[in-house]
Amino acid sequence: MNDILPGVSLSKDEKDILRSWRQGDYTLDAREFPMVFVNEHGSMDVVWEDVEGWVVLTQTCDIVNFVEGRDLVAVAPLVKAKPGLMQAVAKGTTPAAAQIENSPGENLVVDLTKLCVVQKKALAGMRRGIGFNSDETRCTFAQTLERRYGRFAFPDALSDGPVIAIRNQSKDKHKKNSDSGRVYRSLRCIRVSASPDFNTRGAEIQFLAVLDEEARLEATTTEIKKELDSVAASPKFNWPEEFERAVPLFRIVTPDSISAREWFTSQQIDLDFLSPLKDP
Repeated sequence: MNDILPGVSLSKDEKDILRSWRQGDYTLDAREFPMVFVNEHGSMDVVWEDVEGWVVLTQTCDIVNFVEGRDLVAVAPLVKAKPGLMQAVAKGTTPAAAQIENSPGENLVVDLTKLCVVQKKALAGMRRGIGFNSDETRCTFAQTLERRYGRFAFPDALSDGPVIAIRNQSKDKHKKNSDSGRVYRSLRCIRVSASPDFNTRGAEIQFLAVLDEEARLEATTTEIKKELDSVAASPKFNWPEEFERAVPLFRIVTPDSISAREWFTSQQIDLDFLSPLKDP
């Protein structure tokens, strides 16, 4: 990295300024965003797109890490969104964009399809806008980034069968005033475990349906189990021969009852409708 960019030293004042920056904060001082393209000569070139500002994606702990070789932070553009995209972001049905809590304008979203890096010294010279009011809301933004950039790739046999069947059913029913709708609104998430692991043929697969907080439940555990069992009985569930079904195939758990080991060794299905900034 030092062969590409000249080394820069930060003054005490610049370090103090950077210590105030957090993941999800924004600046309106930068109104252009770079994009590399291939020009008519077949060479790489850079075009600057008009944007509303930049939002910091780098984790807070890395922003204030001033050791050598840690000179850069990642940013994404703040852009005007069309109504369709705004609705999708509000509903949590797209991982391509995100909202910041303290938006500096109407219909602005963070475009997560575009990234670039900026030197910390440059960021220290920009005016900071506070993106979020609390660690909780800032954490949900971090979860949105994880959803975009860190989603687990299930084996094709699972992804094309049981996983997509669950995703489609939950997405279709979640907003409906029906028994099925109440079930999916009662779930915090659905996770998948594989014993011994997803790479072993014949591994035993189990789905962990994690309930929401008790006060927000709209369905009983019996109703939830009935709905999930009906999905598993559907032809679209298409169970792959590479894996074995655990008994029970679906296990209903709470955030308190699931162990840390189960959480870390399982992978979450992206149910699309989960929207941390728009909790019902």
